[in-house]
Formats: sequence, structure tokens, C-alpha cells
Amino acid sequence: MSRFAVHRAVVEESAAKTSREKPRATEAEIQKWVEENREAFAAYDAYIDANGLFSDELRLF
Repeated sequence: MSRFAVHRAVVEESAAKTSREKPRATEAEIQKWVEENREAFAAYDAYIDANGLFSDELRLF
């Protein structure tokens, strides 16, 4: 087996392990997270409305 083939096999195995170890969130889990954090989102939006973004004076557009 060539060095490239060995490297590719290791990368593919690593990617497979990562995808097994970290399952993607389901739509229901995402919606639950959004609902649990809705108040924090509103507070952040209110802060930005009142104070602007830290980078407002740095933007060139």
C-alpha cells in the first residue's frame, strides 16, 4: 500500500470515528435549544439595538 493510500485510509477512519462520536442534532433538538434560549436571544438583540455592534465604527461599508 502506498503512503498516500495509508494516509487516506487513516483520514477516512478518523472521519468515520468523529461522525460516530458526534451525532448531528435532530430538528427537534434544535427547536428545543432555540426555545430554551429565546430569552437570551431577545436580550442580546435589545443590547445591540441600544448599543450597536462593537465593530460599527470599524466597518468600511
